[in-house]
Amino acid sequence: MVIMVYTYQVPTEKHSQYLKATAEKIKPFWESHGCKSYDVWQAAEGGTSFIKIMLFEDMDSKQKTMALSTGEGKPFVDLFYSFADNISRQAYIQKT
Repeated sequence: MVIMVYTYQVPTEKHSQYLKATAEKIKPFWESHGCKSYDVWQAAEGGTSFIKIMLFEDMDSKQKTMALSTGEGKPFVDLFYSFADNISRQAYIQKT
């Protein structure tokens, strides 16, 4: 298994719009194109900090899915970036 972990900020005034767009558009797109699950977490104390975790079967499926970000998936990537800033990401491979 492979996960992509994104950390980012969403301004407080955009939280509800971001969560709605994620539930209705972003998450369904990625989960129908090779991502096994797409989960968003907000810092327990509230604020603007979020984590997004995308789960993939293996590196090949991750690479194929993420390649869509410059084609068919670009509108969904752009939608995410319209809400999020200060974004970092890292891939992790399951070892056990």
